[in-house]
Amino acid sequence: MITRAALFVGVGIAFAHSPIAQASNYPTKPVRMIVGFTPGGGADIMARVVAERSSEALGVPVVIDNRPGAGSSTAMGLAAQATPDGYTLLFATTGLTINPALYKHVPYDPINDFAPISQVALSPFVLVVQESMPARTVQELIAIAKAKPGALSYSSGGNGSTGHLSGELFKSMAGIDMQHIPYKGLAPALNDLLGGRVEMTMSSLPSCLGYLKARRLRALAITTAKRMPFAPDIPTMSESGLRGYDVEQWYGVLAPAGTPRQVVYKVHEAFKRTLKPDDAILAEKFAGLGAGNVLTNPVEFSEFIRKNLALWNRVVKISGAKVE
Repeated sequence: MITRAALFVGVGIAFAHSPIAQASNYPTKPVRMIVGFTPGGGADIMARVVAERSSEALGVPVVIDNRPGAGSSTAMGLAAQATPDGYTLLFATTGLTINPALYKHVPYDPINDFAPISQVALSPFVLVVQESMPARTVQELIAIAKAKPGALSYSSGGNGSTGHLSGELFKSMAGIDMQHIPYKGLAPALNDLLGGRVEMTMSSLPSCLGYLKARRLRALAITTAKRMPFAPDIPTMSESGLRGYDVEQWYGVLAPAGTPRQVVYKVHEAFKRTLKPDDAILAEKFAGLGAGNVLTNPVEFSEFIRKNLALWNRVVKISGAKVE
C-alpha cells in the first residue's frame, strides 16, 4: 500500500522535474548560444558581446557555439531541433528571413520553429559610388540610370546576399534598370567599384568606411528608415526620395519553439538589464561593427520577423534570385 507520505514524496519529485518547476529555477547550468558564422566576423563578435553581458545578468556562462554553413541555415536548423528548455539559444541575423525565399529547402520554419526573445542590433547598408561619379544624390543617380536603361551596374557580395537584394529593391522602387554583378564577397565587389567596372554597391559601412574617409568612394544614402548615430551625415533612402525604403541587417536572439514563456521572458529581462539602448559603452562597441544597439520585446520581435519575411519574399520574387 502506498502511504500518504510516499505519495507526497512522489508528487514532489515529479513537480521538481516538471517544465514549470524547471522554468522557475532557470537557469541552473550554462546556456549555449548558436551562431551561424565563423569566429572573428562581425556577427560572431556581436554575439560574444551579447553572451558576455547576458552571462552577468543570468548568473551562468553563456557559451558561443559557432556552426557556419549554408548561409547560416545550418545553425538555424540545429537550434530549431534543440530541446526547448532555454539552454540553447540562437543568435540570428537577416538570413533567418531571407533564406526561406532563396533556398529550395531550409531545415527550419522561421515562424513556427522559434520563440523570439529580442532584436538586439541593426546595421544599415550604404549606397556607395565612385568619387568620380557625377551623381551627388540618390535622385541624380536615378536620373542617370533612367537616361541609360540597363547601362549602369551594381556589385554585391554574392547572389542572394542582402546587398544584392537591397539593390533589387532599390531598382524596383526607383523604377530603373541596372545590371547586377555578383562577387564572392564584398571586398572584390568594392574593388571593382573602385576600379570603375561597376557604378554602385550596397556595402556594409565598416567595409567601405576607409574608402569614404580617403574620398575614393562617396556615400549617397543608408538603407535604414532612420539615420544612424555613428553616421549622422548620411541621409536615408527615404529622405532621398524613396519613401518607405527600409532595409537593415538585423541581429537578434531566439529560442526553440516550445520554450516556456517564463524562460523566454527571463532571458529578455536579462537583456533589459545589460543591453540597454542608451548604454554608451555598448553603443560604442556596436558602432565599431557598423551597427546600432536596439532592444525589442518578444512580441515586437515576432511581429518584426513576420514583416521582414514578407519583405524578402517579395524582393526575392522581384529579383528572381535563387541559391541552390
